Amino acid sequence: MNTASSPLTTTSFSTALPTLVLLTMVFFANFMARTLFGPLLLPISQEIGQTLAQTATVFLFLSGGYSFSVLCAGLLSARLGHKRVIVVSATGIGLGLLGLATTQNFDFFLAWTCFIGLSAGLYMPSGVVTITETTAQSLWGQAFAIHELGPNLSFILAPLLAELFVSTWSYPALLTLLGCACLGLALVYALRGPQTTRPGMPPNLTNITAIAKRLAFWIMVMFFVLAVGLEVGLYNLTPAFLVAEKGLSREQANIVLSCSRLLSLAFLPTAGWIIKRIGYRASLAGYLTGAALTTLLAGHGPLWWTIAMLSLQPVFVVSFFPVGFAVLALVCPRGTNDLSVSLTITCSSLLGGGLLPLALAWSGEHASFVLGFTACGAFMLVVSILGILGLHIPQDSPGA
Repeated sequence: MNTASSPLTTTSFSTALPTLVLLTMVFFANFMARTLFGPLLLPISQEIGQTLAQTATVFLFLSGGYSFSVLCAGLLSARLGHKRVIVVSATGIGLGLLGLATTQNFDFFLAWTCFIGLSAGLYMPSGVVTITETTAQSLWGQAFAIHELGPNLSFILAPLLAELFVSTWSYPALLTLLGCACLGLALVYALRGPQTTRPGMPPNLTNITAIAKRLAFWIMVMFFVLAVGLEVGLYNLTPAFLVAEKGLSREQANIVLSCSRLLSLAFLPTAGWIIKRIGYRASLAGYLTGAALTTLLAGHGPLWWTIAMLSLQPVFVVSFFPVGFAVLALVCPRGTNDLSVSLTITCSSLLGGGLLPLALAWSGEHASFVLGFTACGAFMLVVSILGILGLHIPQDSPGA
């Protein structure tokens, strides 16, 4: 069980809050750079003259670069430290977005997308270590809940910003603006970010073996693959689904997509409180089961029912991540937080964030999106139940 402390660790949540807010802002920009491709999928497809399935390969390049970078992040953080890695990540994303905004060639588009993924993947292991070093273990659930506000704000704002810029200017203008914002955040973090004491752990065979031999780790990897698949994969294809099979315009689909994330944003601050009340195992079971059922049912019924399920599903999915990262830190060997996160996110990004959107796009073109949604939800329900039954958590309550 990982209970190691650091000189930076504080038992006061209010003392840790400034660091959490800064990390959340960096995570927001990091996630926004990747989230925008979903709402922009149809305009990009039309602009570069590719089919929907062909354009969806950007998700594979994005997640492929992200997965490789996450896996190798320990090599860089072991030499530079976690603070510098976070600065390098934000800088790389900014430069990648600026490059992407200037290209009309699909091959170059994919190359810049992969570069953004490579840059974005450096953040997560160092971000998680910074959180666990600057907050007490009893506050991890609450700290990760604050951190998860970043991606969830991006889920809400990405469709609105995409529609605003596509309707009034162009999507390259949006990419340019976000790229400049990432460069600005890199400078702020370089000046104000905390300097952690523990260096990164490189992914050598000994370190990987120490983690990989634990069954609980692989169960958590499976949960993260499913959760990322629902959070990112389904999100990216929802506008295409609403346009193709529910009869909405692109503008209406993006508005629905944005509004569907409001409930999850409102619910997220309570996630840490719920974890403390009912424990890790019950939280995992409830969130994973709820996410699976709402996904399974999202494609069926009239439009209002679909919107209701699309609004409920993110509540369960985003609430998984605070408890998921806390449990991952507990079931892995002491001092391996960054490497265990690297291995987990590598698998979940490549499979959940890359292959799933591609499979859903193929299903939408050759069969139906409903079939893909139903199969995904049913698979998650079965696997989650089996995984929870076999998961051993050394400490089931944050306050234990």
